[in-house]
Amino acid sequence: MRLFILPPSFHGEEVLRLEGKEYHYLVRVLRKREGDSFNASDGEGTLYYATVEEITPSFCTLRVQRRGPLERPFPAITLFQCIPKGKKLDLIVRQAVELGVSRVVPVVSRFSVPRWESPEEKIQRLQRIAKEAAQQCGSLEVPEILAPLSLNAIIELFPPAEPDRLGLFFHQAPLARTTLHQYLSIYRKEIALVIGPEGGLSEEEVSYLQQGGFFPAYLGPSVLRTETAPVFALAAVQILLLEKAAWKLQQEP
Repeated sequence: MRLFILPPSFHGEEVLRLEGKEYHYLVRVLRKREGDSFNASDGEGTLYYATVEEITPSFCTLRVQRRGPLERPFPAITLFQCIPKGKKLDLIVRQAVELGVSRVVPVVSRFSVPRWESPEEKIQRLQRIAKEAAQQCGSLEVPEILAPLSLNAIIELFPPAEPDRLGLFFHQAPLARTTLHQYLSIYRKEIALVIGPEGGLSEEEVSYLQQGGFFPAYLGPSVLRTETAPVFALAAVQILLLEKAAWKLQQEP
């Protein structure tokens, strides 16, 4: 179900006036009319109930009531995505948001080929894509899109050695000594996933991540495209988390 994301200018007021893109999306895309009510979010995890009070050719007004904060049932997931070629990152961000990430961090690795002439404009574009995807899939939160950082800065931003954190990197070689199922068997509040670029992760980068507390994870013998790997990894993690409550450990005879 689509969820309307309130504009950044919203700070809890009961009556809100919408213009520009937000007005267009609500009236032209969602086709809301005067008297219609719907769920909305401030993009930071708080749910609201909004009713359209007035629609004019250039703006509309909403009456907004707070319903309560988001209760996160699953760990917050950060996707560290090594920058791929072309516009693949646009698709990755959109799909990652649909799969429930809390944050996407573009990463400059040894084999990535970043060609961002205007990084600020690129991040703004990715933020717009994240907001659109959050509205489309009904997410209460709009994931953060951070500025690019080097792979050697990942540990500083996400130290997996801290309690309640789990860091995983997905590699084309079967380096993992345990399964993804076992990694996720212990509850953590935060999980980070590292996905390499077209050329994968270098040996030095693998060593750096392992020494920093990240564990290798393996998704099988197929060599996945860099835009497919994060979808596969996120879907696998989310399914395991979703079904964790129903896991039944078999007793050995």
